[in-house]
Amino acid sequence: MTETALVTGAASGMGRIVARRLAAAGYRVAAVDLNEAGLAETARLAPGTRTHVCDVSDAAALRTVVDEVRAELGPLARVVHAAGFARVGGALTQDVSDIRRLIEVNYLGTVNLCQAVIPAMRAAGTGTVVLFASMAGWLSSPGLSAYAASKFAVIGYVDALYQELHGSGVRLLCVCPPHVETPFLEGVRAVDPAVLAGQRGMSPERVVDDMEKALAGRRTPLYIFPGQAHALVLARRFAPNLLRRQIVRMVKPTV
Repeated sequence: MTETALVTGAASGMGRIVARRLAAAGYRVAAVDLNEAGLAETARLAPGTRTHVCDVSDAAALRTVVDEVRAELGPLARVVHAAGFARVGGALTQDVSDIRRLIEVNYLGTVNLCQAVIPAMRAAGTGTVVLFASMAGWLSSPGLSAYAASKFAVIGYVDALYQELHGSGVRLLCVCPPHVETPFLEGVRAVDPAVLAGQRGMSPERVVDDMEKALAGRRTPLYIFPGQAHALVLARRFAPNLLRRQIVRMVKPTV
């Protein structure tokens, strides 16, 4: 039986890669994003994919899309939430409207999606939800305080959600990559390359590989830390002050 998947942030980057792979694996895929042109390209690369232009921070619009997908394609077996963005800014100077927008999309967008899709999964006793957070949700850095705060909020939400879903049959996976070479990272680099300290990001394909490997295992972990994120999260746990001093030495944003 062919299953249905919904992917947000599917117009580019890791969301597009996930949508293409799910379509190739035989899923009926609904691709969701604000970028209509990017969605059209995703659909061209993954024939048969249905596209839906939607802002995940708009709870009512997102629920409408989810209802449409279920009506057209059937119950959701897998949901992958890759929608999100970053804006560079100093902790004391960034416009509050930018900070608010980051919270609305990155954190509340995650809440909106989970509230729209998980209750039906829990009632059915089955389903898989993958939420893309970030290593920034565990470790902040200069120039990205607002982005990191939005991802810290996602981590706190995921922890509570996992506990509430315990024993429900719904699998929950949170992917926390380091910097990834996507249009997302190109946007940060264009504003202030010093925020990235000259570092290149990891391959988005590898992040998705790690996600798929985690889902294929006998037991799905709650969090995965692709690439150097694994070492960073250990350093954050066991030597946080040393790690902070290293970041201060390396990262010198102009914002």
